[in-house]
Amino acid sequence: MFDIGFSELLLFGVIALIVLGPEKLPQAARTAGQWYAKLRRMISTLQSDIEAELDLAETRKQMQSELAKIRQTETDMKRELAEMRGSMQKFEDSQNQSLDTSHQPVTAYEQDHQPNTNTSSSLTKQEIDK
Repeated sequence: MFDIGFSELLLFGVIALIVLGPEKLPQAARTAGQWYAKLRRMISTLQSDIEAELDLAETRKQMQSELAKIRQTETDMKRELAEMRGSMQKFEDSQNQSLDTSHQPVTAYEQDHQPNTNTSSSLTKQEIDK
């Protein structure tokens, strides 16, 4: 982290021994070690929090992308369903119309004005018999 070699640490220890003296040096070293451990834990926690936030942001983007795909699919399915309902309605209307025309009762007017081939041929036979 600080790129300090053994010789620098030894020099630092000698200066600390001269400045603090042999009575206070162990307690100062212990306190420095505790502060160093706290600093490392804090940096480690900060790194893991940043990584978690980045993962969360990436997951959120991915989830929004998937949600957009789902919404698009839902829209497409609704459109196709509406088209199918329209096609079914047209089919039902055409079937009902063809059934209505084939089962309509023949009125007296239509019977009088429809050419009847059986009647005309029977008339011809009657005329021939006379």
